[in-house]
Amino acid sequence: MKQGNSSQLIFVLLMLLMAAATAFFVLPMRDDITALKTQKETAAGELSVLDSEYNELTNLSNEVAKSEAAKVALLDALPVGTAQDSMILELTDLAEASGFALNAISFTEGSDEAFGKTLTANVNVSGEYKKVISLLSGIESAKRLMRVKSIGIQRTSETGISANLSIEAYYQ
Repeated sequence: MKQGNSSQLIFVLLMLLMAAATAFFVLPMRDDITALKTQKETAAGELSVLDSEYNELTNLSNEVAKSEAAKVALLDALPVGTAQDSMILELTDLAEASGFALNAISFTEGSDEAFGKTLTANVNVSGEYKKVISLLSGIESAKRLMRVKSIGIQRTSETGISANLSIEAYYQ
């Protein structure tokens, strides 16, 4: 019977040892697990904030790239100085592409409060009336920023016309 008591005693001692091990090792780990869960939740919140800031910065970067491209296009449309020679070439090409002949061109420099420095070109072209819209569309979509301030059309033949255009262009 002594052996039965000693095995019971050993069993009880092992149980006490397991309870002590649980108290010293497992319970502190539970606190560590709770702290780690809190850290995980905090890190997840910070990650969410960082993700939203990253997305905002990405969108801003895309807008800056678009703005930069628009700035470059605008600067291309506004040459430095009057650049009359390039305007003559561009208007000649536009007139020929629209089926008109450029007969005469004269320039006047000026300024506009809303638009800045201006170069007014008084242009005389001749061609067919039905192609006037093509010419005006070409001027509107020209590389250089221009606007038609006035247009006068005179009939020269059954289908022919002579047009006087006052075109305002801008420069830096």
